[in-house]
Amino acid sequence: MSLLRPTAPSLPRPTLDRARSLEARPMINGGVHIERQADGTLHLVIRSPRKPGLFARFMPPILEKRVQLDELGSFVFEQINGERSVREILDAFVARYRNNRREAEYMVAAFLRQLTERKLITLIIP
Repeated sequence: MSLLRPTAPSLPRPTLDRARSLEARPMINGGVHIERQADGTLHLVIRSPRKPGLFARFMPPILEKRVQLDELGSFVFEQINGERSVREILDAFVARYRNNRREAEYMVAAFLRQLTERKLITLIIP
């Protein structure tokens, strides 16, 4: 007899092809505060309440994480407004920095993936 409850089999995650991912619309999550620096770069501040637990009393009531973006990251992050698609952000990036389109696509996609993993943005997939 197992002490653990049986779990339902997990459904396979749907695959996201290139064309569909370029049509996704990134949105900034609500808990992200943006601080503009004098040099034009951005600092992203994420404040979240501490989680309950044994050691929680030794932590501050509000946990704060900071992410510092460079010039390229700041430009891409400023383009995120919930209305522009990844393709439109990519077009603006290529027009401004005159990069090879394939390289720029890889860089922007990797950056947006990192922001998604850190829960700074959410991608809305049509």
